[in-house]
Amino acid sequence: MATEIDAGNGGDWLVVTQVKSNRIVYFTDDPEYQPPMQADWCYVSPFSGDLPQGMTLRNCWRWRFDGMAFVDAGKPPSADKTATLLEHNRQTLLDLLSERIQALRRPLEPSTPQGHELRAHKVAAAKSHLAGQPVDAILLAAAAAHGVPVAAMARQVLALAAERQEVLARTEALRETLSFAIRHAVDQGELIALRHRIITEVAADRLEPLPPAAPHTRPPDGSEPPLADAVLEEERLRLRLQLRNRINDLRRPWVSHYLLDEALVARKAELASAVMRAGGALPAGMDGSLLLSHAAARGQTLVEAAREVGDEMRHQREVLVATETMKDAMLARIAAVKDVAAIHEIGAGIARLQLPQALG
Repeated sequence: MATEIDAGNGGDWLVVTQVKSNRIVYFTDDPEYQPPMQADWCYVSPFSGDLPQGMTLRNCWRWRFDGMAFVDAGKPPSADKTATLLEHNRQTLLDLLSERIQALRRPLEPSTPQGHELRAHKVAAAKSHLAGQPVDAILLAAAAAHGVPVAAMARQVLALAAERQEVLARTEALRETLSFAIRHAVDQGELIALRHRIITEVAADRLEPLPPAAPHTRPPDGSEPPLADAVLEEERLRLRLQLRNRINDLRRPWVSHYLLDEALVARKAELASAVMRAGGALPAGMDGSLLLSHAAARGQTLVEAAREVGDEMRHQREVLVATETMKDAMLARIAAVKDVAAIHEIGAGIARLQLPQALG
């Protein structure tokens, strides 16, 4: 076995290459050669004839062999420098164009997983509702969250969808036009002009969609026709959902995020009440570990802990009573609503609901 082999030195060879890349890692004229049996990364090919001029065991890695022909991968093909620079700049402009187009489209992307599917569902629900079908739950929730009538929400959904589609169509037309021009440019002058077009034409101030118009919330002047019973009931449902969301927002600071915490809080309140009735001592035979833990964690005496827990429970009850009173009053108004003016008035009133200053 030689370390230097001439091109004219024919014979029978075993050439060892990497399976994935065909890179030569070893060759030999030993017919008894066997690669390691566990070496699944290599492939052994028989070859008869002249090996490449100058290929040795030290530099054979730069050759590729596919079982039939040798390719010297260490010698890159000579290229026209002008053509190479043109291709480089062409690819740079294609990347710039893609980056600019994506920047324009990014604000249109949904902010949550499965957003595209949900948008399509919402658009279908809006079309269906405006065609006279019952309101979809997702559309109803959106209308309640934004505090607008269901029909107005449906029109807004369709307007936003049309606006997104227009931006997509305009950006795609620009991308197709400029991409074709870049790929077929024949000199640097054309590429320079195309670069200027990308920078000036593919810009947010040219394509950014206009913000959606604010929904019409001004109380009507009395000229609107009476609402159909189905629409009236739909708006009552929307107002009840809006009210529920608002009352929940006011109560949320008092909602624990720990599982089964309600039972523990109730037990702690019971202990605090018992301690205060007993003059500041834990009644005999009562397990006061919850209240004792509360006091120890805050560096309080048992009486201080009982007073704090009692104050918190009292405040919570006051908040619940206040919000329940608001809810009952609003539900009565919603049930009695008869016209568009009352719907607007109640919707605005729900949005303004606040806890009394003493409870805030």
